[in-house]
Parts: sequence; C-alpha cells; structure tokens
Amino acid sequence: MINIILLEKISKLGNIGEIVKVKDGFARNYLLPNKKAIRASEDNKKVFDQKKEELVKINEEKIAAAKEALKKLPANITIFREASEQGALFGSVTSRDIAKEIKTDNFEISAKDIILKFNIKNIGEYLVEVILHPEVSQKINIIVKKSEESLSN
Repeated sequence: MINIILLEKISKLGNIGEIVKVKDGFARNYLLPNKKAIRASEDNKKVFDQKKEELVKINEEKIAAAKEALKKLPANITIFREASEQGALFGSVTSRDIAKEIKTDNFEISAKDIILKFNIKNIGEYLVEVILHPEVSQKINIIVKKSEESLSN
C-alpha cells in the first residue's frame, strides 16, 4: 500500500487534497500516470499546498463544463434491435451502443461514462446513469424496441 495526495476528486476514493492509501498497482498504473495523484512525501505536500487553489479552480471549471454538457443529453433514447417473438434481443445493447446513439455533431460521450449494471438483452425500458464528472451525473431512459425487420417476419 502507498500513500498518495489526490489532485482531483475520484469517486469512491476521496476529494482534492486528501491523503489516501491505495494499492501500489492502482497508484502506479492509473493515478500517477494520469496525473490524478502524486506521492505523499513532505516535498509533494508543500508543492500541493502551493497549487491547491489552482487545482480547485480547474475542478470547478470541469464541473461547470460537465453541467453544460448534461443540458445537451437527451432524457430518452430509443434503440431499435432485432428481437424474437418473446422479446429477447439477438445480441445485446451495451454502453458502447448507447454512447453511439447519444453522439451528435456537437456532443460526444464515451462508453466509460455510461454506468450500465448489465447488458440489455430484452425489449423494454431501462434507466441508465451517465457520469460526466465524479460530481455531475444524470439518469436517462433507454427504450429498446423491436426493429421493423423483425416485426414483419
């Protein structure tokens, strides 16, 4: 285990400036290379104290940008898929499919921003959470309908 200072809010871990203990691999492979944290040494604590106001300001700008982006997010998305008579889909709807449906000219979202507890395998309505920032999220309604081709068979 290693002590680190968080440079941004990370859900289920902590807020900016907190010193947390994480596994070595998580710190080495994710937090440190992505500049989300620094090692908790005396020198780094002094550096962080000097940069804290700047980091908080950057975080607030990210939150504002994420809230603006949420305004462009549709409340409902309808996805058409081929399905059996009983309503089981041939294949499934994944977070990547949902991200592709949301994508427009001025708005793009990645599959990792969509929290889908399980792949959708049946026709129906599902509530999915979209997280654009650890402090900014919104639920959207996904409606999966039978495509016209499978209706005519």
